[in-house]
Amino acid sequence: MKICLRFPGAIRPKALAAAESEYAKRLARMGVEISEYRPEKVSGEIDRLRRAEAERLLKELRPEDWVVACDERGTPVSTRAFAELLRGARGGIGRAAGRRRLIFVVGGALGLDESVRERADELWALSSLVMAGGVARIVLLEGLYRAMTIVAGHPYHNE
Repeated sequence: MKICLRFPGAIRPKALAAAESEYAKRLARMGVEISEYRPEKVSGEIDRLRRAEAERLLKELRPEDWVVACDERGTPVSTRAFAELLRGARGGIGRAAGRRRLIFVVGGALGLDESVRERADELWALSSLVMAGGVARIVLLEGLYRAMTIVAGHPYHNE
């Protein structure tokens, strides 16, 4: 199963770019694909802009994708649960079994449109705090890397 991360535009604040680059490099070696979608500029009617952003994002998703939308209203997820999802998906068992791609989506400055949340197979809260998109990216990248090292039996996650 292919693992893909979808982020809105370039990371902000720019000070987080080095951390993103480090995790992106580590995850690329593990076969993870990271790509960006074009976010809307925050000007004008917010709902219309959010819908336009969602339409572009939804066009890239396939029916056979297992989609996790990262949203503050989602369910908190533990590192162990993250690792179990990955283990099951790779082993063809569990809730993402039979899917070709596991897609993680992070919303832009306007958040995720309801249509994206409805399309998602799961809604995850990366934190109970609202955070800047760049911070959410780093949290997801580190969490994914940690979960993948658990699955691989790598000592990165000290238990």
